[in-house]
Amino acid sequence: MILLAVMLPAVLLSSCTEDEGREVMGEKAVRLSRDTVAYDHTGQFVTIESSVDWSISLSYAGTQDGWAKVSPESGSGSVNNVMLTYSANGSGESREVALNVSFSDGELVTVTLVQTGDPNASGGDDPDPDPDDPWPGLESDPYQSGWMELPAVEDEEGRAFIYHTAEVDGQQKRNYSMLYDAAGRIALWVAYPLCGDYIGSGRTDAWGYDPKIPDEYEPLLNHGWPERGFDRGHQIPSGSRNANTAMNRQTFYYTNMTAQVSRFNQGLWANLENRVRGFVSVCDTLYVVTGPIFDSGEPERWTEDNAGNPVAVPDGYFKAVLSYSVSSSAYYSVAFVYDNEEYSRSNPTASDMCSVSEVEAITGFTFFNNLPQSVARSVKNQCEPERWGL
Repeated sequence: MILLAVMLPAVLLSSCTEDEGREVMGEKAVRLSRDTVAYDHTGQFVTIESSVDWSISLSYAGTQDGWAKVSPESGSGSVNNVMLTYSANGSGESREVALNVSFSDGELVTVTLVQTGDPNASGGDDPDPDPDDPWPGLESDPYQSGWMELPAVEDEEGRAFIYHTAEVDGQQKRNYSMLYDAAGRIALWVAYPLCGDYIGSGRTDAWGYDPKIPDEYEPLLNHGWPERGFDRGHQIPSGSRNANTAMNRQTFYYTNMTAQVSRFNQGLWANLENRVRGFVSVCDTLYVVTGPIFDSGEPERWTEDNAGNPVAVPDGYFKAVLSYSVSSSAYYSVAFVYDNEEYSRSNPTASDMCSVSEVEAITGFTFFNNLPQSVARSVKNQCEPERWGL
């Protein structure tokens, strides 16, 4: 699925006449975040209020079908973790999809989404998409396909797993994945593969909202926080995705940014990113996970985005690295941990290194979840500075 696990903070529901996209029957309710969206809008959250089991089916008006998906398709009780995703509308005509929510006590509630047509299109419907492949070129489930960089993901309220792909030489290529926290307006980790094919030159500076997350849950960051000493710190660096313009643009999504101390971001952290890119020369593929650290487990420091919304400030950062070489079929790992503060030095040292297992203990995440179980423990317990040139 485009989005496998999404949970957002509970939305206070007022009367039926005040809420868009909400239908109520007895004690049950179904609510869309938006019941009418623009042609290029591609996803939103759905809230279901219920005390019984439920399931969702989709039905389409008109000749176009197969352009929307919902996940999960069934559940029990009241939830905020239903994600409705849909492709951009390339036709000049609007289209509709109905969400039919069937409850185990026999009741049925239906809400309808309208997606407007592209004003730049010549008009008329696009040909019917392939019902077996409504998202051409995209992996249906990155966990099933074994993406090595991915941590384990568990459903948790307020968090969303998403991933991005971009077109390269006519094919969709995976860019990066993240676990996004709506309350903190911050990605709790960003994971990506790295090899020479991703690295080039250039920078788009295409700052903007992430189309996979509704704008209201993202920080507005047209500019950083220079008066507070924070940069818009990339989690996946622009420099690790500059061989392709489309991929580089995606690194400038606001969801990829954190409030990072400026001199740290531009000094020691930037040099660590350069060093990690250098690791590519001694393996076939590198897998990287970067994320914030909160000392108490939850954000305690906050700043504001350009619209005055609260944004969590990390107490520190981690970067976990896994290398793989085809010739030896060998995996090696290491991790780096830093405070989010100014450093007097500009280069990483062996003292900054620790094992991936140690970072798992700090963050509570399980990294490189697709590592073969036979080697996972030993690989993630490694901390060999000399192997990494430190």
